Amino acid sequence: MSVHIGLMIWKEMKTKEIPISIFAKKLGISKIKAQEIINSPTLDVSLLANVSEVLGYNFFSYYEKGKAFSEFSKKETQASAEEIKRLKSLLSEKNKTIELKDKIIQNLSHTVSLLEKVQYR
Repeated sequence: MSVHIGLMIWKEMKTKEIPISIFAKKLGISKIKAQEIINSPTLDVSLLANVSEVLGYNFFSYYEKGKAFSEFSKKETQASAEEIKRLKSLLSEKNKTIELKDKIIQNLSHTVSLLEKVQYR
């Protein structure tokens, strides 16, 4: 199955309502060159990477047929899941620390209140 990458780029631009002039400006190219990209069935990898970044879409996914991409994606997903788990744990620890700090402040306020009562007797 052959992919016309220019057509896929055009569809993404339409979905995101990005005019050709803005697309060209973000890539730092002329409108004519941007139109050539949209009309092109293939693109250089570095140009496709720039287009992917500008449009916030992974156009390489249209070419992901082999196991190499699939394995990379699985590893990337697993690494992300582990990082999320680590960050959740860290956040939980921070929240516990904040709760403990609040309890200490409450106890100190109560102690100050009691000391003030004793002082004014």
